[in-house]
Amino acid sequence: MRILILSGGWKNFRPVTLTRPLAEIRAGAFTFRERIERLFPGSSIAVLAPDAVAKAYSARTGIAANRLPDGDGQILVLEPNAIYGNSFRKSVEDASPGTRFVSGDETVAMLGNFDKIPEDLKRPDFAEIEVDATVIPAIWDLVNMNGGAISHDFENFFSAMVEGNIHPLGTIYEPSQVYIAPGAELCAGAVLDSRNGPIILAKNSIVRPGAVVEGPCYIGENSIVVSGWIRPACSFGPVCRVGGEIESSVFQSFSNKYHEGFVGHSYIGEWVNLGALTTTSDLKNNYGEIRVDMGEGQIKTGRIKIGSFIGDHAKTGIGALLNSGTFIGVSVNHYGAGLPPKHVPDFSWGGAEGYVDYDIEKAIATAKTVMSRRGLQMLPEEEALLRSIAR
Repeated sequence: MRILILSGGWKNFRPVTLTRPLAEIRAGAFTFRERIERLFPGSSIAVLAPDAVAKAYSARTGIAANRLPDGDGQILVLEPNAIYGNSFRKSVEDASPGTRFVSGDETVAMLGNFDKIPEDLKRPDFAEIEVDATVIPAIWDLVNMNGGAISHDFENFFSAMVEGNIHPLGTIYEPSQVYIAPGAELCAGAVLDSRNGPIILAKNSIVRPGAVVEGPCYIGENSIVVSGWIRPACSFGPVCRVGGEIESSVFQSFSNKYHEGFVGHSYIGEWVNLGALTTTSDLKNNYGEIRVDMGEGQIKTGRIKIGSFIGDHAKTGIGALLNSGTFIGVSVNHYGAGLPPKHVPDFSWGGAEGYVDYDIEKAIATAKTVMSRRGLQMLPEEEALLRSIAR
């Protein structure tokens, strides 16, 4: 199978899509692309993204970007921000070229023969098939829908399995809703409570003594729950360190919230460090609709539960307080008392009393140091992407 994943709607997932394709955003147990690869193993995949993002992405992953997938024959073209499952795969396998796949009012895919990259899925001459797929319109919808995505992934891609290193004094409620991969560890006094949704512990993940994890929840490879209470609907990508209280939030990968403090209905990018007692508000006192400012004015979200959206390489100091709907850009260093503005631009340094530009050379030097602590080096294409964002 040749698969092309589009990029439409990526601006609604900023700041995290400033540094990766929309196809690489995490929702549930996988990124959108990872889920598609699970459904169509062995496929030739290409993704679309802004040029600088595409170059950095291909350099890091080796995955084709901004071109047709390798090979010959028909191409399955997919929306990047939809949750697909096994029933969708079966519909594709039974379909012929010249087919559009529709879920409700949304066209979510099409199958056809293309000699150039299609701009969208608008092919009214294609035959139409109704499928089951869930479109996530924006990043604030994702954090509110993440619990459903985890449950979907457990049903479609996992089965109950409790292996790994399970201490006799660890507690598991409803083992039929738990997947613990070989190499994962549940320590003495740790609790997995899957009575309200499944829990997935990937290879080499650890839940340390005294921590409580409620489902639905996904804990990625080599990630550690160091302490606290992980409330429902959280996803942590690979190599995250999390503690305190977290609810309905996604950590992309390689990010830390090691200490106390509450994070709710938030999306945290990559290489982020949240200082001790960093706390996000995710509900207004009047229970009103929360608006988000991505740098072009306030956007009505239709949601009353929204926390913060934090871009790659951002840092918060100890005791940081973030208001509902706060947008913190790439490589922001925020510190001090008081609430920051609802929009903190990329490469800003400061706090509620004001910001200055974060010197790009110092920012890149810090980012390289942080990556090296996890055994990775920043690639030239990734450095070029950061410099393009800082302009």
